[in-house]
Amino acid sequence: MPALWQHTGAVIVFRDIALRLRAVLGAVPDQAVVRARNASERLVASVRLTIILIIVILNLATLGFGGDPEFVLPVSAVGLTYGIGLFVLPRKASAPWVPWVASVVDVTLATLIIGSFVVYGFPLAAVNNRVMYDWYFVAVTLAAIRFDWRLCAFTTVLALAEFLGLSAYVALHWNLRTLTSVHHGAFVPSQFVGRLLMLSAHGTGTIAVALWARHLRMMVGTDQLTGLLQRRPFFERIEEELARADVSRTQLSIAIFDVDEFKRFNDRFGHLEGDRVLQLIAEQLRKGVRTTDLVARYGGEEFVIAFPRLDVQLALRRAEALREEIASRAIGLDGIALTISGGVASWPTDGQDFEQVLRRADERLYGAKAAGRNLILGPRPVPIRVESTQGV
Repeated sequence: MPALWQHTGAVIVFRDIALRLRAVLGAVPDQAVVRARNASERLVASVRLTIILIIVILNLATLGFGGDPEFVLPVSAVGLTYGIGLFVLPRKASAPWVPWVASVVDVTLATLIIGSFVVYGFPLAAVNNRVMYDWYFVAVTLAAIRFDWRLCAFTTVLALAEFLGLSAYVALHWNLRTLTSVHHGAFVPSQFVGRLLMLSAHGTGTIAVALWARHLRMMVGTDQLTGLLQRRPFFERIEEELARADVSRTQLSIAIFDVDEFKRFNDRFGHLEGDRVLQLIAEQLRKGVRTTDLVARYGGEEFVIAFPRLDVQLALRRAEALREEIASRAIGLDGIALTISGGVASWPTDGQDFEQVLRRADERLYGAKAAGRNLILGPRPVPIRVESTQGV
C-alpha cells in the first residue's frame, strides 16, 4: 500500500510539473518580443549565410592540401543550399513558425553532417567531432538573437537530444573504448560529458539573455510614471492591427485625451501633485477600457486609446464615459475636479493610414478645447456634452 501511494504521488508530482511546463511554454509571448523575433530573422539569415560561406571557403581550400573531394564537395554544396534557402525564406514568409523551423534545420543539419561520418565508417569522428559539434553552439546563439527564451530552450534541448541519440547509436554498434584515430584521438567519457555540459551551459546563458532582453524591452516600452505604453510601442501595436485588418470589415477607432488646464494646475500645486494626478487619470483610463484596447501616454498630459474592431460611435460613447468618470472625481487638491477633452477618429473612414487618423483625432481634440473644454468631439457636427463641474 505505501509503495502504491508513493507511486501515485510521484505520478501526480510529474503531472503537475508537466502541466506547469506546458503552461509556460504554451503561453503567448509578449508582442514586443514577437516583433523583435520576426524582425531579427533576416539578420539571423545573413549571419548564418556568412558563417557558412567562410566554412565552405576553408573546406575548399583543404582540397589543395590533400582533402577528400568526395566528402568536401557534397558537404559544401549542402551547406550552401541550406544557407541560401534559409536566407530566402524570411524574405518570402513572415509567419511565426519561420524561426522555429529555421532552428530545427540549423540543429538537424549539423546532426546529419556529424552522422555522415558514421555512414563513411568513422564512428569516432562522429562522437569526437570538433567542428560540426560547434555548429550546435552557433544554432543556439542564432536562437538568442531572436529574443525568445522559449526558442533558445527548444534549440538547446533539440541539439542535446539529437547528439545524444547519435552518440547512443554509435555506442550500441561499436566499442568506443577500443576505438582510436590519428585525427580524432580516443573516446574519453569525461570529455564527452564536459562537452554536453558546455552546450547546456551555453543554452542556459542564451535563455538568460533572452529573458533579460524581454525585461529591458518592457522597461523601454512602458512609461515609468503611469505604467502605460509609451508612444513607440503603441504605434508598433497599431501597425500590427492595421496589417491584420480587413478594410471592408474592420474598424480601428482612436481617441486622444488632454488634461484641461494642466499647466495652471502644475503652477499652482507643484509638479509632484501634477504627477500624482496623471497617475490617477491613467488608472481611470486603464480601468475604463477593454483588455483588447491599447492605452498609452502620448506625451506630457496627453493620452491616447486605440479601440480595435470597435465602431467609431461606440468608441465615442466609451470616450464620453471616461470623460464623465474623470470629471466626477475630485482627484486634485482642495477637491478640484480636473477634466479632460478628447477627439475621436477611426480607420479607414478618417484616413488610409494611422498618421492621418491620428491627425484627424488631434484636430478634434483641439476643436474640443476651443469649444470650452471638458468635451469629446467625434465625427459628428454636434459635440457630445454633459453638464459637469468645469475644471480649473
